[in-house]
Parts: sequence; C-alpha cells; structure tokens
Amino acid sequence: MRKLRVFAALVVALLAVGVGAAMHAGWLTAPWSARYAELSAQLRDRSTVAVVGRVPWGLVEGDATLTASSRSASLSDALSHGDEARVAAQYRAQHLDGLLVRTDSTQGAPRTVARTLSEMRASDTLTAVYLDDTAALYETRDAIEIAPDDARRVISVARMVLSGAVAPPERLFPEAMRRTRPVEVAIILRDGHTPILWRSTRGGSIARAFLDACFAVLDRWTSRQHERYGRLRDGLRALSLTVAVFYDRGVLGARSQEFLRRAADPRVWGVGYERLASWEFALPPSPWAPADDPTVALRNLTRERGVPPPGHLRSELTLYRYRALQLVENAPAGEVTVFNPR
Repeated sequence: MRKLRVFAALVVALLAVGVGAAMHAGWLTAPWSARYAELSAQLRDRSTVAVVGRVPWGLVEGDATLTASSRSASLSDALSHGDEARVAAQYRAQHLDGLLVRTDSTQGAPRTVARTLSEMRASDTLTAVYLDDTAALYETRDAIEIAPDDARRVISVARMVLSGAVAPPERLFPEAMRRTRPVEVAIILRDGHTPILWRSTRGGSIARAFLDACFAVLDRWTSRQHERYGRLRDGLRALSLTVAVFYDRGVLGARSQEFLRRAADPRVWGVGYERLASWEFALPPSPWAPADDPTVALRNLTRERGVPPPGHLRSELTLYRYRALQLVENAPAGEVTVFNPR
C-alpha cells in the first residue's frame, strides 16, 4: 500500500509539472489566462524580457524568455536607485527585448526607478509600450529635445507657412528635427488659452510631420473660422500657436476609471484611441491647465466621433496614452516656451 501511495504521488507530481510546463509554453491555457491575452500578445516574437516582480501565473510567454531582474546584479542595482539612464544602459548592454514590471503591487523603494515604473509614471529613458492593471512592458527610447532658440524659430516658420509663405526645405531644420524616426506632430491654434483648431500628421521626421501639419491646418481653416477671424493670415494676429511633438505612446490594456487615472495622469499625459485604422486624440495638458480626466476625455472623444455606446469601452477600440513636447507661444507672436511635463 505504501508503494502504491508513493507511486500515485509521483504520478500526480509529474502531471502537475507537465501541466505547468504546458501552460507556461502556451500549449494549454487556464480559464483565467484570458485576462492576460493582450499582455501575452505583446510578448510574442520577443527574445529575453527581464521581469520586475513575479511572473503573472497563467501568463503565456510564447517564444520570449522571461527572467527575473534580480538575477542580474547590475540591472537589479540600477533599478534600486533613481538613475533611469543606468537602467537604460543595462537594458542595452544585456540585449534585453523588454522590461516587464508588475503594476498590481509596489516594486522598489520610493524614488527608485523600479517604483517609478511600477506606478506607470513618466520616464526620461524608458517608454511603456503596453500597460494594464497587472503589468507594464517597457522598452528604451531615444530622447526628443528641441532647444529654446530652435523652438522660437520653429514657431516663426509655422507662422510664415500658415500666412502663405513657401515652406522651407527640410535640410534647413536643426539636426534633431531632421533625424529619421516615426513621429506625430500637431499644430494647435488658440484664442487666448482656448484651442479653436488643431491638426496632427505623422511623418518620418519631426520636420516632415511639422510641415505636413501646417498644410493640414491651412486645409482645415473653414468658413466658420473665417467668419470670426477672417483669412488665416489675418487671424494669426490674434491667435497663438503651439507645436506639439507626440511621443512615449503606449497601449492602455485596462479601461476602468481607477486604472486610467493611475496610468494617464492628466497633468502629464494625453489620451486617444485607434478604431478601424483611424486615430483620434484629446489634447494634451497645457502650461495653463491639465488635460481632461482620461475617462472623461475618452468618453467625450468617442461621443464626438460618433462611436456607439459604450464608447471607449468597446473592444474594437485600442486606447493609448501619450506625452507631448510642446513649443508654446504665450501670446500671439510672443515669447515661446518649451513645455514637457513629467
């Protein structure tokens, strides 16, 4: 009898190990694994991903290799301090293909990089490509910077193009704006602090997207604006300009009001959505006021764009948060400041 019990226990143990391995590899899925479907999709086709915190039970990692960040002394040490550049350097040195950070529990001590990432706050060197109420997946990103003198020149060029002047060639823009990278730029026209018209375009460089955004505003100036301000070139005397470079965009995988407020602080982030290849966004925060509460912003945005109820909760919408580096005129043709909240 004793041998039989030992044999049965061995069989159960082997079955448990086999089922666990099969679930880990994605050959079998548990009923609760569906909640990680989007996160699992983000890990697909990745190589080595370091994990801060425990790997969510039931997460299908596919071809990715998930390894605890604590197994690397240098990465663990960088995460336990406040220097984000050190973490990014370790990420590149170890050829990581992602940094998965638990968001459903506190990671790290206050003012450490691990705590910043687990609280889904903005980072200067890392970007969250996906976030939900279990974990966030980070990658390194290149810095986007525009010097104050260049910011004033960019606003001057925008005013010239919007007034009907010929657009300058891209080679005349600063190197940081000519650098090849996918980017989105918006032009915002304000009457005082009130936005009255805005358009964004995507391009292969900041300079290209900026010029295309200027042309989009020219095309959008309609009879409604003309009745109040006259021709655009005349209206610019009373309007201030903002040039916004969108970056740090990440998919919001959960939609509860509590999560959206945690992940998209309106003092730092704007929000938007994609639906059927169409991208819509709510304006980012300005120097004078935060953006709208993310739930309110998404609810209003989907209603204005004719998305049927329940609006932003519909499964075919992909929600995003984003940051904006903004070149802001404080008054028409007035002083220009660079606004990049964090």
